[in-house]
Amino acid sequence: MKLEYLHAGSSNCPLIRLYDFTVAEAAQLHDIIKQLASENNQEMEIHNLPWVESIGSCHLTLILQSCDQAVVRKKGKEENNFECGFPAGTWDNIAGLVKPFSKEGGGFQWLAGTPGEAAILISCNGEW
Repeated sequence: MKLEYLHAGSSNCPLIRLYDFTVAEAAQLHDIIKQLASENNQEMEIHNLPWVESIGSCHLTLILQSCDQAVVRKKGKEENNFECGFPAGTWDNIAGLVKPFSKEGGGFQWLAGTPGEAAILISCNGEW
């Protein structure tokens, strides 16, 4: 799975995209998000997972928190270092959006958007 931040180039930018993944990798991402939804995990650094390739040093940390923060740039960190925070119920909804990709689903899905600083896109081939 590739993780990349796109600052410009489309009317949908800025965005963080997860793409070029196997069904097994999508299933692992689904499981990670379900752990946030069930409150069994408080945060997960996606860029540090062994099956994730960070393009352009993009860092994304998923966080369980009490409010919908969506994507924000981590303060005092390099430009491509982001966190995305939601409460358990929102993570459960996002897990439902990721699940079809773990069963050979195609296409793309937006996982996060407003009020964040960037949207999050999951796409089989990187297109939307």
